[in-house]
Amino acid sequence: MAEEIAPKTDVAIDAGIAPKSENLLVQVTPIRLTKDNYLSWSAALEIGITSRGRLPYITGDKPAPSKTDPQWANWALEDSQVKVWIISSVSADIQSLILRKPTSFEMWNVLARMYGRKKRVLRTYQIKRSIYALKQGDLSVASYYAALKTKWEELDYHVEDNWDC
Repeated sequence: MAEEIAPKTDVAIDAGIAPKSENLLVQVTPIRLTKDNYLSWSAALEIGITSRGRLPYITGDKPAPSKTDPQWANWALEDSQVKVWIISSVSADIQSLILRKPTSFEMWNVLARMYGRKKRVLRTYQIKRSIYALKQGDLSVASYYAALKTKWEELDYHVEDNWDC
């Protein structure tokens, strides 16, 4: 008689403290970082990393312990998982900028410095042009509003205008 195999559940993963890399997905967001979408990419990736209990690795709140510390092996494994998530969520031309970084925190900071700089004049101009060029056309009102709101939020990120009334 064939033995029935019950589905295996990893309690550590369910608790958000997964030590096993083979049980975690490689992709945490379908959005891939390009030269123009840092704001939406970073928000989506941060949500994905947070949902897997690894946010302190990219914020710097969980720095590397000494290599002689018993916790180092677990830290290195978890940090490598975050590095894989970051690498798998950026376009191929961007991967080379971060591939050799020793920690996920350093990867995150390189990308933030390269693509997340506020007040980039050219990017601000491009966003404004895309807002002016946006037409409802065949879009529903909700889709048109969502597209417009997304562009406004990105513009707000890059421009810090103070309005006085």
